[in-house]
Amino acid sequence: MKLGARTFKTGLAVALAMIVAQYFGFEGGGVIAGIAAIYSTQPSLGRSYTNLKSRIMANTIGGLVAVFVVMTLGYNIYLLGISVMLLIAILNALKLEDVIGLSIVTLIVIMVGTDDNLMLSAAYRVLETFIGVIIAFLVNTFIAPPRYDERLYHTVDYATTEFLIWIRAGLRKNTEYSIMNNDLKWARTQLKKMDNLYQYLTESGLFNKKNKYQNKKMLVVYRKMIQTTRSAFHVLEVLHDYENVFYQFPVEMRIMIRERLETLMSGHEQIMLKFSGRVPANQVNFFEANKDQRHDLMDVFFQRAQEESDFSKYSSSESYGIIHLMSAILAYEDDLVHFNKLVRSYKATPGNKSKNINNIEDIIH
Repeated sequence: MKLGARTFKTGLAVALAMIVAQYFGFEGGGVIAGIAAIYSTQPSLGRSYTNLKSRIMANTIGGLVAVFVVMTLGYNIYLLGISVMLLIAILNALKLEDVIGLSIVTLIVIMVGTDDNLMLSAAYRVLETFIGVIIAFLVNTFIAPPRYDERLYHTVDYATTEFLIWIRAGLRKNTEYSIMNNDLKWARTQLKKMDNLYQYLTESGLFNKKNKYQNKKMLVVYRKMIQTTRSAFHVLEVLHDYENVFYQFPVEMRIMIRERLETLMSGHEQIMLKFSGRVPANQVNFFEANKDQRHDLMDVFFQRAQEESDFSKYSSSESYGIIHLMSAILAYEDDLVHFNKLVRSYKATPGNKSKNINNIEDIIH
């Protein structure tokens, strides 16, 4: 069992919301405020801020719909269902579909209430939800705000390490096809996780206006970091899909590809170390090929593809596999070169030289 920061903050927000609601004398022990706090705890600061405005608006609309229906048509179970449908339609039209749940709770509580003064009761219920929403926002903002930059780095670093291990194994024919299929499924979940963390980081950066320029530079570096890891995954994927084609290459060609990829992968590993502050910013330039080396590699690939195309009159899948592998390697190299330049520029900026990533054991998986 793991008690994460978000779990702790959710529990704290619920408790504080109920305490505040009870202090101001709301009926029911502040249950509605507690429910509102549960719905309103978000994974990023930017999302918390957006969520705060959206939930206040949605709950107000929910209260107004409840009051309108009860005062004009009365109350029964069927009208309650129709009111819920009407509220959902209104919130969808206003693009507030992400905050529908709590507004429905507000509507139901108001409509099933037995208080004589409907308007006053509705106002109290809506205000009680506001307490929960605001408390959740304050807790998420000031209590252990999430550090998605380090989480994203370690997620990318761990996944990259695994991808490069698999590429090295595949280049030496040390992989099982069925096992690699399962590993690739895991790899895709990691790529999706990176995208989610990057989105959270983007939202957090938008909320923090203090270092807006530096935040934007950091986001550019992280975006390219993810793209470079995705390119490494694409090399792995192509190598897996066309492993029979690769193993039929001449020995000299396989050695050339293996040596080139080994150089690129070593560069990738050291750029990640450079970003974390473990390698000087002006280092790691050894992997960039000159034009002659790049042309030589392309000539070898094209020559092999032409040979396969001439030999295989009825099928061109092998020549396609050769082209796919070549394009994947070249795209990986291009992303690495750009990634290296961005990291060098970012680390050379005053204020970023001393920003290093904590050790891997500090990350929450």
